[in-house]
Amino acid sequence: MSTTTPAGDRATDAAADGTSSAELLVAERPFGAGPRPYTFPEVRRVRVAGGEIVAAHLPGRAMAWAGLVLEAGALHEPPGLEGLSRATGGLLDEGTENYSADEFALAVEGMGARWTWGHEWETQSIGVDVPVARLADGVDLLAEAVRRPAFTDQDVERFLADIASSLKHQWAQPGTRALETYRRALFGPDSRYGSLLDGTPTSNAGVTAEHIRDFHARRMTSAGTLVVAADLDAVDLAGLGRAVFDGASGPDGRADDSPGPQDPAGVRVLLVDRPGAVQSVLRMGHTAPPRSTPDLVAIDLFAEVLGGSFTSRLNHQLREVKGYTYGAGASFAHGRRVGTFTVAASVHTEVTADAVADALTEVRRMHEHGVTEEEFGTTKTHVLGSVPIRLQTPRGIGGRVREAVVHGLPDDHVTRQYAEIVAAEPAEATRAAATYLRPDALTVVVEGDAAKVLPGLEAAGFDVTRVAD
Repeated sequence: MSTTTPAGDRATDAAADGTSSAELLVAERPFGAGPRPYTFPEVRRVRVAGGEIVAAHLPGRAMAWAGLVLEAGALHEPPGLEGLSRATGGLLDEGTENYSADEFALAVEGMGARWTWGHEWETQSIGVDVPVARLADGVDLLAEAVRRPAFTDQDVERFLADIASSLKHQWAQPGTRALETYRRALFGPDSRYGSLLDGTPTSNAGVTAEHIRDFHARRMTSAGTLVVAADLDAVDLAGLGRAVFDGASGPDGRADDSPGPQDPAGVRVLLVDRPGAVQSVLRMGHTAPPRSTPDLVAIDLFAEVLGGSFTSRLNHQLREVKGYTYGAGASFAHGRRVGTFTVAASVHTEVTADAVADALTEVRRMHEHGVTEEEFGTTKTHVLGSVPIRLQTPRGIGGRVREAVVHGLPDDHVTRQYAEIVAAEPAEATRAAATYLRPDALTVVVEGDAAKVLPGLEAAGFDVTRVAD
């Protein structure tokens, strides 16, 4: 039987002893405690059949995740075939030597699993969420897809048609041309980094079934690294490794392409004309350190204050104060070799120049003055609270193990990072902002109606270069 006193009875009791309801509510308001220590799950490394397994132990978990990491990202594509990595990896569950596309989908569904796939500049990751009791079956399907894909002409033609349709829609939307122009300006037209991850409609149109088979043979027949997040007491890791690694013999080297940063000696504004647009898409920023930087935590904390949340400076100024946009943000992306710092927003056409100027002012203010103790404290609490949320599932934990594999980080990098956030002070974020923000070497891309926005940009003192279609 419950002994909790109803709220109405507490209010009555309070009135009887002279305490107001408001005072009672204040007295009973809960307060948050300090962050508790966090330790990432134990990580085990096993070599078997010519490959390596990196596994996180999750005792008692009913679900598991396993993923194969291969050096087969966009940087490995031949020039002119940008998008080939996406097409090849995306086709892996579209039919194998022993399963049609429908049969493969039914096999995944039948074991209560979910297929996962992702690609980046350096790597691809192919994985499966599955009950731990069926993990061996799930990894067998994973091996079937990666090692024995069918790549029939019919399947490839259908899949490439789907990609073409998707890209046609993507390139018709505002922002895609701005992002392409932005990356080309940051890294130069001769670097693969200077284009979009998935290429263009033109580059994808050149991809054929033969290109896909060749890319798979060159880049996806290596052993790779099998990442596992599961109750390892219920798993035969060696058996999983043999299923994936037996017979794997292809090259596993990293890509040769190195980024060629093209940071300007001042603020440059590039204008992409979109006649009739009622909004302007803004992208502005510069290159940044890779994931291996020792200042990762301090960088991400000041970036969160600047533009990483709804209450950030950029969103407050451009949305709440000025009413230019529905939302504005900024963030660092940390790759294996290089990163980027990017401010992003879509603003009303008539306030384009003002929005650019105000965004630049906020970047400069952060660079010169750093963070306040109040906003740093709020941001730090938010970041610490979000870490456990992203680690609730085996796939979430497996993703952090995969991060260690891709970037060469220690197995306990999440534990270290969390402790570093707990210990972080405002002065560290302020120092990082002064070090890693470069307000005098920014590339600004505006995609909008040139006839309407160019006069305002020039009147504001910006040196504008129009980008040819």
